[in-house]
Amino acid sequence: MKRLLRIGFFLFAGLSSPPLFAEACHVTEQLAVAGTAADVMESCFEHRGMPAGSLDWSCSTDKSPVAGVHKEKRANCPSGHLGKCTAALTQEALANEEAGGQYGHGSWPDPLPEDARIVTYYYRVQDPKQTRFDCENGGGTWSR
Repeated sequence: MKRLLRIGFFLFAGLSSPPLFAEACHVTEQLAVAGTAADVMESCFEHRGMPAGSLDWSCSTDKSPVAGVHKEKRANCPSGHLGKCTAALTQEALANEEAGGQYGHGSWPDPLPEDARIVTYYYRVQDPKQTRFDCENGGGTWSR
């Protein structure tokens, strides 16, 4: 009986505590450039300093108006990136990791926590130098 109570306690503690894993969104984009073979871009992003579920809206493939884009929610981003961009998380980025979409239906703290960040890992891109330039020009910090 004591063993059963201990198992119940640990099960309850595990279910009532916040998850120990991060949330990430893995993105693949099939690019068709006129006159060239199709190319695939691959990235993964995560929100730091935000509650679980904060990337649900921006990670939904259903919300993407762009054909050829596939988004998949994962526990974390894989290793092996060619670079990463870390930037302050904004209300716009909550709706779209590229900050180009409308704000979702979620109700997020306003203002967002000061330490809230979006970290985007790049695995395959058309032009690594341009990707780094876009990161830094948009207020982010590039690192490998």
